[in-house]
Formats: sequence, C-alpha cells, structure tokens
Amino acid sequence: MFKRKKDKEEEKEKDLEEKKARRKRRRKEDLPRSWSEKERKLVLIVFLGTIIISGILALSARSWNLPNFPRITLPKFEFFKTSVIEYEAEGTSREAIEKAESIVKSFKKETEKLSGVYGLYVVDLESGFSFGVNHNETFQAASLMKLPVIIGMYKEAENGNLELSEKYKIKEEDKVGGAGSLYLRDEGYEVTFGNIIKLMCQNSDNTAYRISLNLLDRENIQIIIENIGMNETSFEENETTPKDMGIFFERLWKGNLISNDYKNEMIEFLTGTDFEDHLAVGIPDDTKLSHKYGREIHVVNDAGIVLSSKPFVVVILSKGVIEKEADEIFPTLSKLVVDGMIN
Repeated sequence: MFKRKKDKEEEKEKDLEEKKARRKRRRKEDLPRSWSEKERKLVLIVFLGTIIISGILALSARSWNLPNFPRITLPKFEFFKTSVIEYEAEGTSREAIEKAESIVKSFKKETEKLSGVYGLYVVDLESGFSFGVNHNETFQAASLMKLPVIIGMYKEAENGNLELSEKYKIKEEDKVGGAGSLYLRDEGYEVTFGNIIKLMCQNSDNTAYRISLNLLDRENIQIIIENIGMNETSFEENETTPKDMGIFFERLWKGNLISNDYKNEMIEFLTGTDFEDHLAVGIPDDTKLSHKYGREIHVVNDAGIVLSSKPFVVVILSKGVIEKEADEIFPTLSKLVVDGMIN
C-alpha cells in the first residue's frame, strides 16, 4: 500500500517534470530565431542593391547629369575628338570665332547648373560657319520629326503624286490627341493636303502628322531623312542630333530640299506658330523666327532660322531635363545666342 502510494507520487512528479520540460521547449521554440550570417549578408545586399538601382534610374532620367555636378559619362574610345567649335567655312574671321567661343561659354555656364543635358548648334547662313555644344550627341526629336515628313509631302506634290488643293476626308482612325485640333473634328470633315502641311507647321497637329505618314508610307520616311543629309537621325527611334537639325534648316534655306515656292511657303508656315514661348522670346520684336518646337517627358526642343539681316540657324535640344527648368531657361539661352550673333 505504501509502495503503491510512493509509486503514484513518483509518477506524478515525473509527469510534472515532463510538462515543465514541454513548456520550456515551447517557450524556446516561440522565441524569435536569430538570423544567420548568410541571411544578414543577403538582406544587406538586397538593401544596397535597391539603393543603387534607384540611384541609377534617377540619374538615367536626368541623362546622367545633375545640377552643379560633373556629368557622368561612360568612357569612349575615339581616335579623334570633335572640337566644340567647327570651322566649316574657309576664311572665318577671328571676330566670328571669338563670338562663337563666347556664346558657347555662356551656354555652358547657364546649363551646367540644371538637370539633364542641353545641346546647341548654330549656323551662320551667309558664311556657313557653325559651332555648338553637344551638337553630335543623340537627343529625342519629339515633334521636330514632323519636319522631314513635311518635306516628303511637298516632294510628293512636286512629283505630281499629290495635289495640295485636293481635299481629304478625316477618318476616325486618323485622329490623334495632343497637339493640334483636327482630332476634334467629326469623321468626314474635309481638309486640303495644303492645310494638313500648314497645321503640322503652325500647330504641330498630330492628326495631320498621322495622315501624312500614312500617305507617304512610314518605311519611306527614313529614305527622305537620309536624302536630306541627316545621317544621324532615326525616324524609327525618333532620334536626332542638334547638328542634323541644323543641316535641315540650312539646306531648307539654301533651297536644296524643295522648290523655291514651297520653301518660302514652309518658312512662312513655321513663322508665328502656336509655340512662341521658347526660342521666340529671345528674338528682337522686329525679327521673325521660322522654327519648329517639340516636347515630350523630360524633353524640350526648339529649332529654326532667325530671319535677321544676317540670317542664322539656331537649334537647342534637351534631354533628361525638368520641363519647368527648361521652360524658364530657354528664353535666356535663346537671347544669349541671338545677342551674340546679331550684336
């Protein structure tokens, strides 16, 4: 009897010990497990990788250039370096060269404190002397790509394939929003091909642009671009360089692209457009500007011919910019170029 009672007490104590042991194991299992060294390293790598990728994306959006910091560029292997100043005309005076160097210096000073990259190209249409900043660099063309398309339309008219007085009925699939007002017209609205050209020049009309592209066939646009001599311009990628845009306006002015009548009409259409808040602000009131403006996200472009007593081409393209900054600096850049060239 005494032995059975003792056995029960021992069994009870044993059960109690086992319960305590189980509770202890459960408490230990419930405690958060410390990370291993490999896990800590993995988390650190992911964290640092996220920061680095975010920084790369931010810099890329600004074309690797932040205000007041040197631009980050990948090394280029070049046998010859292109000078900022191009002496493309024989007998260029020392005065013209000094003028160009002064404009370049001022342009760089104004733009180096801004986000993104700005390109400049200037051509004296009397002497052919040209100079620039980042003028061989690729930029998004935006609506400046409409210029070779306009030339293509005039070429079709010259070749007898298109009558500019002929009317075109707008289809629903022609309509493109954004710049211009043709997309607001009802299907079946009639517009002449001559007015389609004018709307592309004056209003940068996107619907007029699509109609023109369908008429010319998109595959032929690159051929038109190459025939103009814009060798670094891609229609497919919507890319160009300040120099290529300068070549366009120089050849247009000299009558090398279309007949004299069409040339004069196009220059007139590009004067007094809906977009007179950028290059035009720096032009004297008594001087006309024949130009094309373009804009996309982080891109503001304006290029054309200053029709002064000594006409010249000015092209300013940008990429990776803050649009508000670009809108504010463009009149300043225009004025410093125009003042340098006219005065």
